[in-house]
Amino acid sequence: MGVTWLAVAAAVVAAALRWPRALGGMLCTAAVLVPFLYILVCTLYPAWGDAKCPRCGKEALRRPRRGNPVGVVCDSCGFEDPELYRAYLDEMR
Repeated sequence: MGVTWLAVAAAVVAAALRWPRALGGMLCTAAVLVPFLYILVCTLYPAWGDAKCPRCGKEALRRPRRGNPVGVVCDSCGFEDPELYRAYLDEMR
């Protein structure tokens, strides 16, 4: 990944030296701000849990015991798996 960012930085600097100063400045600014905006969006965007049942396909999964991160039960078809992990199921309901 580091090599990719070095290549992007080299391309931006080369473009900034080749084209007019205003366009080069905008490219350099964008190259600096885009990674920070990406991290900001990924950090602040709410995560959604996958409540889809593997057997029936309906959005009916819940935890058998609230607060326990492992295990699911489907309210629709009765599917149970005590070892299946699905993130954010407690926060969705």
